[in-house]
Amino acid sequence: MGIKNNAAFEDAIRILPERLRQVLCRCSETLQADVLEIRLRAQQPVVLNTAGGTYFLQSSGKATQILSNEALVPLQTEIEAIVQKACGYSVHSHQDDLKNGFLTIEGGHRIGLCGTAVVENSGRICGMRNIYALNLRIAKEITGAANELIKSCFAENKPQNVMILGAPMSGKTTVLKDLCRQISNGCLGRFFSCAVIDERGELSGKRENTDKMQLGSNTDVLFGYKKTEGIALAVRTLSPRMIFCDEIGKKEDTDAILEGMLSGVSFIVTAHANSLEEARRRSGLKSLLEERVLDYVVILENGTRIGQIKEVIKAGESFENVRPSADFTDRHLNRALFRQAESSAS
Repeated sequence: MGIKNNAAFEDAIRILPERLRQVLCRCSETLQADVLEIRLRAQQPVVLNTAGGTYFLQSSGKATQILSNEALVPLQTEIEAIVQKACGYSVHSHQDDLKNGFLTIEGGHRIGLCGTAVVENSGRICGMRNIYALNLRIAKEITGAANELIKSCFAENKPQNVMILGAPMSGKTTVLKDLCRQISNGCLGRFFSCAVIDERGELSGKRENTDKMQLGSNTDVLFGYKKTEGIALAVRTLSPRMIFCDEIGKKEDTDAILEGMLSGVSFIVTAHANSLEEARRRSGLKSLLEERVLDYVVILENGTRIGQIKEVIKAGESFENVRPSADFTDRHLNRALFRQAESSAS
């Protein structure tokens, strides 16, 4: 497993004003490769988060775990400049993103936003103003991040339905990207056609026409589509054998996934949860477990190594307490018949 040096770090900090960028460039190469998040708060020290700990950045470029008066402090005007640049200098056209609290920039890096909610008369949040703090999450491409998962879930060299669970910063998106790349490039012995529903641009790197080879040579990317619409479109027009979705959680997402499965498509999805029990408590994920359509649930360790697996739960072994819904039999039969036909064809 290897990281592409510090390319992701260098790519991410291009969004920053020159003063901040120059200091970050003076960080050690080792630290640059390890940084997962850069937290910028107006009039507060710059914080660098790594899997191994939290560091404060000094104006000299030195990073230390001791807070001092020499810490680099962003100005409010610099925070505003970052937001403007991330919006392509058209904040008004990005109100939906601001409402959801984040912006995705080229390279797939996500900027979390902290500010004041803009609320309509109906009480609905329609945007954000007075943004004073940012969390720049660096999207890393780690070749081999999915190796352990492939060995655990794809020993039969055929598509599977897999849900990858993990806490924030456990590497779910990084693993999903590498898994798609490897399967698309033939690691299962065949070049299965893959489709990626990239709602926020984090999987394809928000590059609409170039550099999608990172997701494999046999992958179609639906960029900017909501998962419900993207799944339906992919099934209807692209004939994928496998569909990849990041951070599912809404009931409409899982409903669309279930419908896709009944069309003979396998799904690899990620979701926020640190255990199977936590996933069961989330209403949007519960239906996937109730239908028993998943072959594996993989729970990632929230440790220092991206892709490290804490637990692999195989269907039929640990879902005994989950009750199937009323139409479980029909759904299961449809899926079983498809797999039987597929096995005969191969």
